[in-house]
Amino acid sequence: MEVGIGIDMGGTRIKIGLVHEGVLVATRKIPAASHVTLEQRLAEIAVEADRMLAENNCTPTGVGIAFPGIVDSDNNRILSKYVKYPDARRVDLSGWAQKQWGIPLALENDARAALVGEWQYGAGKNCDNLVLITLGTGVGSAALIHGKLLKGKHYHAGNLGGHIAINLHGAECNCGSVGCVESEASTWALEKQVTGSPDYKASALASEKEINFNTVFTWAEKGDALAIQIRENCLKAWATGILNLILSYDPERVVIGGGIMQGKNLLIPQVRRMIERDSWINDIPIELVVAEQVEYAGILGMYYLLSLLQKDYKPVL
Repeated sequence: MEVGIGIDMGGTRIKIGLVHEGVLVATRKIPAASHVTLEQRLAEIAVEADRMLAENNCTPTGVGIAFPGIVDSDNNRILSKYVKYPDARRVDLSGWAQKQWGIPLALENDARAALVGEWQYGAGKNCDNLVLITLGTGVGSAALIHGKLLKGKHYHAGNLGGHIAINLHGAECNCGSVGCVESEASTWALEKQVTGSPDYKASALASEKEINFNTVFTWAEKGDALAIQIRENCLKAWATGILNLILSYDPERVVIGGGIMQGKNLLIPQVRRMIERDSWINDIPIELVVAEQVEYAGILGMYYLLSLLQKDYKPVL
């Protein structure tokens, strides 16, 4: 059986999938292993992929990598520095794929790959004007306009929705700016927001071993004042970020995904209220939907982009 190899380089886990005609044949997850170089990790990924190919009697026809950073998808180069793999910009990914299997490689930003996965196989079906936002460890985004991925001159168009400033007096973000959506409401920023509050010691959150969105939302439901405050601030930040994406890219549908979607019943109505208050878009029927391909959108998206390589078609703006 001929398959595409999809690799989603997540922040904590790397997902590997074999895909045949848009259907996942096999999947595996391995640690991201931030203590090693990307070249070392690719060698281990190749071993794991070979094992999967042998176990399922599959032949690879291409490999697609979804990477959490800014990438030059035309030349298969990683452009942005990424804390886990400091050698990433020097790695010849196409050469690696040729050496390992003698097959072509496609590279894309992980949020764009997830958007394509949802567009073709999930919540974005039958919609060619689409925005995706992922809410979790960080905040990622991507945009599809008239069926073409938005990339821009320097390949970051549509990708930096998490780094739109929404609070001029907010906390410093890891990008160097202040008050970004991500620094206002993301997993990496959450613990500092909670423990830095003057109300922390009196809060039930002080009894938790780990501060995450699950604990915050749980205690907010139980009436804890600090948890409610943090939850409402995050909902407002996410909703504002989504509204900015709508105003920027004029989508027909917004797909919302990521690890915090246990709060979807609160977040989507909040976004809807903000849209209804905005005179520019309050009469436009914008769909707000939850991602369907929660685990493997990136892998499925890379499979689709691999299929376009064979057709020599560039779906890019």
